[in-house]
Amino acid sequence: MQSTEVYSDSSCQSPLSLTIIASGSCTSSTCSATTIASSTYYTATTCPSNIYKHALDVYGEDDYLLMDIYSGSDCTTYIETTGFAATGDCEVASTDGQSVIATLFSNGSAQLTYYLDASCIYPASTSYSISEDDLTAHTCSQGRKFYSSSGGSATNGVGSSSTGSLSSSEASGSSSGIGSGAIAGIIVGALLVFVLVGMLVFKRCQRRQSSNRAQVPSTFNHANDLPDAYYESQSSPVKLRSEATTTFSDFDRRRSPTKLWEDDVVVASRLPREKVILQKLINRGGYGEVYVGSYNGKTVAVKMLLPETKKTMSQVNAFLSEVKLMASLDHPRIVSFIGVAWDQLIDICVVSEYMAGGDLKALLTEFEDQGRPVGFDRDKVRIALHVSIALTYLHSCDPPVIHRDLKSKNILLDEAMDAKVTDFGISRERIDATMTGGIGTSFWMAPEVMMGERYDDKADMFSFGVVLSELDSHVTPYSQAKSLSSTESSSSDRSKLPSAAILQLVAAGRLRVQLSEAGPQSMVDLALACVSLDPNDRPTAAEALYKLQTILANEV
Repeated sequence: MQSTEVYSDSSCQSPLSLTIIASGSCTSSTCSATTIASSTYYTATTCPSNIYKHALDVYGEDDYLLMDIYSGSDCTTYIETTGFAATGDCEVASTDGQSVIATLFSNGSAQLTYYLDASCIYPASTSYSISEDDLTAHTCSQGRKFYSSSGGSATNGVGSSSTGSLSSSEASGSSSGIGSGAIAGIIVGALLVFVLVGMLVFKRCQRRQSSNRAQVPSTFNHANDLPDAYYESQSSPVKLRSEATTTFSDFDRRRSPTKLWEDDVVVASRLPREKVILQKLINRGGYGEVYVGSYNGKTVAVKMLLPETKKTMSQVNAFLSEVKLMASLDHPRIVSFIGVAWDQLIDICVVSEYMAGGDLKALLTEFEDQGRPVGFDRDKVRIALHVSIALTYLHSCDPPVIHRDLKSKNILLDEAMDAKVTDFGISRERIDATMTGGIGTSFWMAPEVMMGERYDDKADMFSFGVVLSELDSHVTPYSQAKSLSSTESSSSDRSKLPSAAILQLVAAGRLRVQLSEAGPQSMVDLALACVSLDPNDRPTAAEALYKLQTILANEV
């Protein structure tokens, strides 16, 4: 076994949290300082032989709560154990910066709540309510078993403990013979309890101004539990990247409209999560994955954040920003938005129109495999026309909407090969401040975006020109750049030319997409105009639309 403990100070006495995993090559380490969520904590690694005895040893007389995590719901395949100081306050949960509130109640039950930020301000991501019976018997439920410092040997599983609450017989006492001394003791005890409660409330108000106190639970509630599959691929439960430590800015955010799940547009678009059924994974990108599913009996596309990205509040907020934008768009050439659904924010999903024809990238790959001739035929020009219509609509919004990630992968087709634009995860309404680079997929980026310069809707037109080159050749942008002059590169093969070097050449205007001689020439001219180095030399979406209508009517 290997245990990693997190402590609040250099004394390393009684950890805030611990994580124990099975390890055949454990190496212990002494207590040392580390930074978690912009604050200094201390960590140590030990190699215990018994999980529960180790918890007793490190927590001593302090209250704690342990959770054994298994990959299956029947608790047969052990993954790890996590432990937390049961202070009833917001505490750091691990070196990853996630936060929890662990509470042991006087009736023998317990509550464990995970949060999406380090200050326990945002809504809980996962909550466990454990009854006294489940805690004492270590009942397996949904792949979890719980242990605590209270309740003696029946609870901690490794022998009698001097800590914890009294047994029921000790607490209840005799039902008869209550004398004046006992009454006086009860009064004094009640006063002490009142004082202690007051001190606790004062402490909680200091540490977390707006948290909701857990109610005394009576059942083991799994309503907010995460799916078992989530834990099968994780080394600890709900590892969430944290926010910085609480500052005035954090306090201001509590009252600011950053809680996008409460936004009127988002609330109005919310669907019942139980009616959204996932069926099959059809696509996975850098930040999300898309499933074909159903909603109210209708086939839909369901987009969710990746497990490694949905752990952070910033990603959840970005996802909800996409929801707000999609809800405001209504056009036949934009994939229709149906709604957003969640039971807990970590499980949020966006439901949209399902496009049975797949994405344009897959179609072009199929064309290449089938040996379909390069150049532009009527079907390809129609697809380009549909995309230009979508861009014209986006750029005509007030304020204009810049897609910022237009590429063949984000152009979807129906069974009739009609195209629609999708994936507005990084789209934003145009702002006056300088918009920097680092956004989108590199080979489709405009040079000004690569260089971190100010850009506008003409950045989308550069991406559109790159898409036109894909329609022409069926291959990835710049894959034809196999012979560069000696002034540009000594490499004669793109496989030897790093992507960064290609992007530098593109940004410098020394490399651009190539188009075939199959024509028509008017399509080649349009594509080359779109990828002009100077944004002012690129056509607007409306100009490209007019040009494509003319070509479709007269040339193909």
